[in-house]
Amino acid sequence: MCGWVKLNRDVIEVDLWKEIVPFRLYLLLLTRATREDGRMVSGVPLKRGQYIRAYSKLVEDLGYREGRGEKQYSKSTIKRSVDKLVKKRIITVEETNVGTLFTLINCEEIQTKGFVYFFCPSFRGTTEEPSENEDDTKVEQNQEREKKEEKVVKEKDQPGEPKIEEKRDQTARTHAITERFLQLRNHGAFLSAKDMNAIEKVSLLEVPLENLLNWMENIHTTHQQKSPQQRIYSMAYYEAAIVTRLEKSKGKKKKPQRETLLDRIARLEMQGILQ
Repeated sequence: MCGWVKLNRDVIEVDLWKEIVPFRLYLLLLTRATREDGRMVSGVPLKRGQYIRAYSKLVEDLGYREGRGEKQYSKSTIKRSVDKLVKKRIITVEETNVGTLFTLINCEEIQTKGFVYFFCPSFRGTTEEPSENEDDTKVEQNQEREKKEEKVVKEKDQPGEPKIEEKRDQTARTHAITERFLQLRNHGAFLSAKDMNAIEKVSLLEVPLENLLNWMENIHTTHQQKSPQQRIYSMAYYEAAIVTRLEKSKGKKKKPQRETLLDRIARLEMQGILQ
């Protein structure tokens, strides 16, 4: 199947992005749905935006790779994902003799106006008629928008505003820690919510990035020496070990020495307090 479909950037801002199986299922339906009316599939005429497929075939279509092995979702998992898409009013389903008929609802509207607009439109109902002062209002709105844009540009150019750079540095730290964790784990690229939370916490520690990466290497090596047959699969393990190491390093700081009696006498004599 050739051609392409548009996917709005704001797809990552809605809950569907966090639902792995429903999101993959939606992309599959979006790319496989017919683009014209009248197409016949197993004797069933399809309309634009429809796709017919058996659940057993969807199990194969949505297969994924984990490590070196191939895995598949169960039929019940896919059916629950279908129910979620139906509940979100993204698709409708109809059972036929040759499979399940999936119909995408307003897929073109989602592609052009975005997911956020589709799930949370700014208003519902009839369109308001333009007022007599609509042109003047548009001019004023454009002027206000230009002023805001100029203000944003000035704020970006002002020195002493490292917010954007800080975000970039933080993103780079998070990415580097993630890459090191996946490299040490050597077991697929999937990250659980617990792993991502631990990575974020580690990246926010006031420790140079190079030190954090070296600590992770040392923790991995030490664990392998103690338990050669076991791997560290959770980033939470590294987080706990790093925090412990950080606390120990702070505790090793030398405490100020207490003043001895002889030193105190000598200091008081120098100050002229003792004669």
